[in-house]
Amino acid sequence: MGLVALMTLAFTVPAASLATVSAAQGFKDTNRHWGALAIEWAAGQGIVDGYEDGTFRPDNIVSEPEFLAMLLRAYPSPIGSAEIGQAWYEPYYVFAASRHWSLLNNPDRNRYNRGYVARLIASTQQGTLDLNASVQYLLDAGLSQGKTAATVEGYRAAEPLSRAEAVQFIMNLRSKVTELKAAQASAVKDEAREASVSVRGIAIGDTAGQVTAKLGQPARQDASEYGFTWYVYNQDYSNYIQVGIAGGKVVALYSPSDNWHTDLGIQDGAAQSTVHKQYGSPLTYILKGNTRFMLNNAKGEYDTYDIDGAYVTFFYDVHRNDIVTGVQVIGQATEQAMAAFYAGKSAALVQAFERQSFDLANAARAKLGYDAFVWSDAASATARKHSQDMADRGYFDHTNRSGLSPFDRMENDGIAYRAAAENIAAGQTSAIFAHHGWMNSEGHRKNLLSDIKRLGVGVAFGGPMNIYYTQNFFTP
Repeated sequence: MGLVALMTLAFTVPAASLATVSAAQGFKDTNRHWGALAIEWAAGQGIVDGYEDGTFRPDNIVSEPEFLAMLLRAYPSPIGSAEIGQAWYEPYYVFAASRHWSLLNNPDRNRYNRGYVARLIASTQQGTLDLNASVQYLLDAGLSQGKTAATVEGYRAAEPLSRAEAVQFIMNLRSKVTELKAAQASAVKDEAREASVSVRGIAIGDTAGQVTAKLGQPARQDASEYGFTWYVYNQDYSNYIQVGIAGGKVVALYSPSDNWHTDLGIQDGAAQSTVHKQYGSPLTYILKGNTRFMLNNAKGEYDTYDIDGAYVTFFYDVHRNDIVTGVQVIGQATEQAMAAFYAGKSAALVQAFERQSFDLANAARAKLGYDAFVWSDAASATARKHSQDMADRGYFDHTNRSGLSPFDRMENDGIAYRAAAENIAAGQTSAIFAHHGWMNSEGHRKNLLSDIKRLGVGVAFGGPMNIYYTQNFFTP
């Protein structure tokens, strides 16, 4: 029989996952306002909205319904929709009343002031307190520094709060609460605690010793684009996990397998709609200093949330009704420390991306009932040369500038095959994002789930798309 090539040569060029733009450009009237960064942060988090005319009106006095909505959106809660004939804010009041929070119960913005804010915040943690005790609680907890001084009198309880001040208050509040939670988590050595996201019993903040005690020694240690070290556990592809370690602590987690859950009940196989119900609207950008890193969710193929001091990305499988098919958790400090979009080129990172791409292909196959690929050094060498050629010569195609197809290149490198295929990708910041992009593309997915036996992966840095990935498949 003659050689048969599987001519499924699908590829995509996804938009970059992140891009940078200056902050404070979302509303017509906030560009030069002192509260611009806080307003942009809150808008990006889905905490605040502007008006239909494109303004935010930052100096308007905030009303109780507006402040209550900001607070509950900052900490996503199961808020229903207003019924026909109801005011938009009624569901927020219903939720707050069910928790016995202290409320003015009046939408008149001219009656709302800083004192009512203090009583509301204090009641969420301490129950109903009088005004002075509520203000003192905010000061003692570090949730407010007062307006003119860090005293009950300096808090200025009788003064109103502008919309911009309210947003700044919410941002400070969430930042402080995150700090308090992190401090409490590191002080409490209770392994039975329920982490926001737990993968095989491992959570952000655990020690490297706890990881190896639970999982044993990793199959290998890989470089990462963030600078930490991935502990890769690929001994069982149906139970795959990567654990990011820096300074002896867990700073990142990733799994494409059915071995993780969140404290709100999200796990592998959950519906995208359930994620949205539990966590609300995903982030549209991550603010680092004065720069917004815009999040591109690849047309709904993943969502990223800021959850208890970590950026959590849920990956979806569009070919299985948008169910969750993987999770990545990056500690907030780790993400914030990465000021560039792409990592710098290194041999260690090239090798890490190549090996992880191979592992993730096999993890996907294990989940869906297919046998694992066998690694091919020969195919990897061919793939690496093509990725480097695309980077060096500035193109993105299966056919190179010399007119050679993947099959020509494999044959020229001495690879004899009965079946062969190729996947390529470019611009993704890691092998993880490249893999999930391939699995959501029909042609790529077909190759990854085919009956072909061997796989080699080649990665190269450089060129207009920054990172190029090639997978060469073949059966001898």
